[in-house]
Amino acid sequence: MGVFVTPMEADMQWSRNDITRVLSLGIFVGAMSFLVMGYLFDKYGGRLVISIALAMVGISVVFLSRVNSISAFILIYGIFGSFAASGVSFVTIHSLLAKWFYRRRGLVMSLSATGGSIGPFLFAPFSAFLIETFDWRTAFLVVSAVILFMAVPLASLFLRDDPLGKIPDSEMDDSTGQNNEDVVEKVQMVGPLFTKRWKEALSTSPFWQLSAAYLVCGITTNILSVHFVPYAEDQGVPKITAASIFGVMMLLNSVGVLSAGILSQHFSQNKVLGSTYALRGIAYLTLLSIGGTTGMWAFAFIAGMSWIATVSVTSSLVADIYGGKNLGMLNGMSNMAHQIGGALSVLVAGELQALTGSYEIPFAIAGATLVFASLASFSVKEKKYSYRYNKVLAPTLS
Repeated sequence: MGVFVTPMEADMQWSRNDITRVLSLGIFVGAMSFLVMGYLFDKYGGRLVISIALAMVGISVVFLSRVNSISAFILIYGIFGSFAASGVSFVTIHSLLAKWFYRRRGLVMSLSATGGSIGPFLFAPFSAFLIETFDWRTAFLVVSAVILFMAVPLASLFLRDDPLGKIPDSEMDDSTGQNNEDVVEKVQMVGPLFTKRWKEALSTSPFWQLSAAYLVCGITTNILSVHFVPYAEDQGVPKITAASIFGVMMLLNSVGVLSAGILSQHFSQNKVLGSTYALRGIAYLTLLSIGGTTGMWAFAFIAGMSWIATVSVTSSLVADIYGGKNLGMLNGMSNMAHQIGGALSVLVAGELQALTGSYEIPFAIAGATLVFASLASFSVKEKKYSYRYNKVLAPTLS
């Protein structure tokens, strides 16, 4: 959305602060909506929820191309579109994958998260090209066509809610020496904190440690998703160049997230997660200390290795510690923390930029919070609570 800020600002005569307030509202609405989508996922399954949400997102982008007032922008993007987008998020996607994969869960979630990096890599410069060649309204229409005529049919046709009686990537075979449907139906892997009801997780420390770190993740990703291109343009960098730098960072995410997935198969996931947050902190330090286009490119290469990597590892840890029964709701709550942090960071950065004329102060504050996220992640007692280290065969939770 960042590439649309300055053209909408110029065309509609809105202040940048007005636009970022709406974007911040959208992130906050999305945060609250994660709980709803998590509940709907647990009740109706991922295929239905994701397909309907995609259709709603596509429709909202069509209407975005026609907005002519800030109130319409608030309604369409800040409320309707943001609510719909929460249904096509890592809350639903990773909860769906967790039902299919056990042994290689972290790696598979990392593979899926590459879509979250390749998409912006393609669409940030492509949208900037459309805006420069035509206008921002045409760019929104093209994006809506991709969603409605490609994404929605693909989700409806190919997504499946469960393994249909079989678990293709299970550790049951290793523990029992059996591989038949009777075993799959009667037993499942359980860990010390596997939940029958989602509320049980609220009384455990790993949930709050991971959610606190994820709050910081939201702060440090959303602030730049919205403000990076305007920040670069303020420093004299052309829009397409700025969007390309951001796009390269998103592409490098695919390398970072796959690396995190591979490492999570061989090392404790909490250590991988803590190290990833530390790497992102180094990226922020690089951006602010070097400055200019050189600093932006250096930031892109370092941050690209850590941006979405935290998402897949966090989702995998939540699944490994609490099991799959209430995963939609639990992922919804942790992602709500992520987006609350994001909403606050986008809003505060916009306000501080309006007051000081610079993004350096909000970027420095955001970067400093990564120390806390790294420490919170390292402190998770994964070997005590994760089923990867404490697992038994038990009757299916009911």
